[in-house]
Amino acid sequence: MQNRNSPQDVCYTIITTVRGSCGLVWSHTATKPVQLLRLFPACPDAERQRRSIRKEFQVAKWSGDHKARLPVCLRPLAGFLMAYYAGDINRAVKLQPDWPWLRKHLPWADQNEFGRKVLAATFNIKAGTTISYKKLALRIGRPRAARAVGGALARNPWPILIPCHRVLGSDGSMTGFSGYGAAVAKRWMLEMERSCQTLYR
Repeated sequence: MQNRNSPQDVCYTIITTVRGSCGLVWSHTATKPVQLLRLFPACPDAERQRRSIRKEFQVAKWSGDHKARLPVCLRPLAGFLMAYYAGDINRAVKLQPDWPWLRKHLPWADQNEFGRKVLAATFNIKAGTTISYKKLALRIGRPRAARAVGGALARNPWPILIPCHRVLGSDGSMTGFSGYGAAVAKRWMLEMERSCQTLYR
């Protein structure tokens, strides 16, 4: 449950995509850049998505339609999500936030050191490819921490943007995606990315 910020500091909106409604929750203050607190992957039921957001962020205020009220720095992210879920990879690659943007607009201080390493390494997994939790643990120098890697990704606040869906069980199983649709959604994303991997990222 999010309670670190006062009500006027936290806002949310719904991004409508062809595969459902995504949610964005962000904070803004006079002293620091906009911080993207949470990205909720697409859900076919917009009201269900709203309930999920309000349950996790009780202090969040509805910002209104994202086309009119979304902070300028988050507008490319909205476009990225719409293009991504439409399978329009050429447009998605142009709009996908890069690492400098992530460093500026994601609240990394909310993650512990291990979590930051896991999420940073996950961001670098290219579309059209996958990796196991065990190999990801090796990649960050913690070969015995596959289970902890899975735990860190299960808590990933920014799915799709930090592509935890590209991490699989050692046997190739579609485990670990906590967004709506779980394994079915994860399979769709991987198959879509593989079909367009020469164009994406």
